[in-house]
Amino acid sequence: MNASRINHKGRFAVAASLAAAALLAGGLTATPAAASSAALDGTCEFSRTLCLFEGTDYTGARFTAQSLNPPAGACVNLVAHGWGSGRAHSAINTASQIATLWTNTDCTGTPMPLWPGSYSSFTFNAGSVFVY
Repeated sequence: MNASRINHKGRFAVAASLAAAALLAGGLTATPAAASSAALDGTCEFSRTLCLFEGTDYTGARFTAQSLNPPAGACVNLVAHGWGSGRAHSAINTASQIATLWTNTDCTGTPMPLWPGSYSSFTFNAGSVFVY
């Protein structure tokens, strides 16, 4: 009977974790990271987050990504979210670790590290980003 209780608790924990991840992603899933797009020029009010902006100097549409498991990090396919092919032209990294843009959709290829801080302008044909 104890094994049955533990199994039910484990199932509930998994279901609760999945529900929380869906709420964090706001309907736009980037498993295993939470990601979203918004039109909030110049702001990145989140902690431990990479904010990419469509325009230079933090203007235009914004895409945010962060790992749901910070120690392990997560690869986010930017192309799948409409942010590939060099769409991002500025960034703010509020995490204490480096986020890395990659040319391929699976966090491989040529890297472009984004140290904690801001980047008012860059040109890079990113297909994915690895965030913590």
